[in-house]
Amino acid sequence: MTTEDESLEAAARALRDAQEALHAARRNLTVATLAAWAGGEPVSRIAERTGRTTTDVWNILAVHGITRGIHFNGPQRA
Repeated sequence: MTTEDESLEAAARALRDAQEALHAARRNLTVATLAAWAGGEPVSRIAERTGRTTTDVWNILAVHGITRGIHFNGPQRA
C-alpha cells in the first residue's frame, strides 16, 4: 500500500471516530437536558448553559414527547 492509500484510510478512520464521538456527545446532551428539565430548570436557562437556542432545547425535549404544554413541577416554564 502506498502512503496515499494509508493516508486515505487513516482519514476515513478518523472521520468514523469523530462521528461516533459526536453521536455520544449528542446523547449525553440529550440526557443532561432531560434531567435539567425534569429538575425544574427553565428552557431558557438550559439553552444559556449549553450554548444552544431555546428552539434547540425545545426540539430535544419534543423528540421525547415533552412540549410546552407538559408540566412537571408546577407552572409551565419558558
